Amino acid sequence: MVPSTARVVIIGGGIMGCGLAYHLAHEGWTDVVLLEKAELTSGSTWHAAGQITHSTSSYGLGKCVGYNIDLYSRVLEAETGQSVTWHGCGSLRLAYTDDELDWLHQTISVGKGLGFPMEIVGPERIRELHPFYNLDGVKAALHTPDDGHVDPAGAAFAL
Repeated sequence: MVPSTARVVIIGGGIMGCGLAYHLAHEGWTDVVLLEKAELTSGSTWHAAGQITHSTSSYGLGKCVGYNIDLYSRVLEAETGQSVTWHGCGSLRLAYTDDELDWLHQTISVGKGLGFPMEIVGPERIRELHPFYNLDGVKAALHTPDDGHVDPAGAAFAL
C-alpha cells in the first residue's frame, strides 16, 4: 500500500533511487517513499558496468569517488549483510597522444591531492601488469590500483 502523503517521493528503484533513499535514511529522514513500476533494478541498473574509478580531473567528483569506493568495498555489506560483490581489480587508462598524456597528468594531480594511490607508468610497467595488452603506440598509462567494480543490482538491493 502506497501512502497518500510523503515528505519525499523517489521515482525509480535503480541505483540512483535506492542510493537516494539510503542516504536520506542515514540523515534521519523517515517519511520517504520509493516508487518502482516493475522490480528494483529492472531498468538500466541491471546491465550497468558498475565501474568505480579514481581517475577524474574534478576534485568534487573525486571526493564522491572516494566515498563510493569506501561505501561499496567496506561499509555497505558490513552494514546490511547484502553482498555488493566488490572487486578491487585496479585499472589502467592508456594514453596514445600528447593530449591524452596531458589529461593523465591533470588527473594525477587531482588524485594525489585527494590522497588516491595512482601513478603514471610506461609501457614496460604496463606489460608487467597486463602482459597481453597490445601496446603499439601507447605512450603511458594512469595506473589506479584501488579501482574496482560492483554488481550494480546487488549494490542497489543493499542500499
